[in-house]
Amino acid sequence: MSNLIKEDDLDSYLDSYLKSLILPKIIGLSGPLGAGKTTIAKKIIKFFGCNDVVTSPTFNIVKNYEVGEIKIFHVDLYRLGSWSEFIDLDLPLNEENTLVVIEWANLMAESNIPIMDLIEINIVDEHTREIFINV
Repeated sequence: MSNLIKEDDLDSYLDSYLKSLILPKIIGLSGPLGAGKTTIAKKIIKFFGCNDVVTSPTFNIVKNYEVGEIKIFHVDLYRLGSWSEFIDLDLPLNEENTLVVIEWANLMAESNIPIMDLIEINIVDEHTREIFINV
């Protein structure tokens, strides 16, 4: 699924995709700096009912949120140097009621990427993004 999306239309664009998700789920976000990976991660996390302030985990690498029985892990791979560092995070990638949202998923070697949906973001202009959702 691909579209040219303005930020005001992002919620409605993501809505049908998010309604179809079955947990556990891993969602990777890929795109250049400033493309909107954190913006999309925030919208995904909010969709699952999180009322916390969601910020980029760039310096923490992983931020955790809980909504009822759902555990959400927001991960930023930008500062990781290897696949083994990702493994060392010890994330529950296939645990029941778990959502893992990974920014900079493209920095993992393709052969190492666990089964995940990938949302690729390309910058068209200041207010528009081309978004591909690969499930």
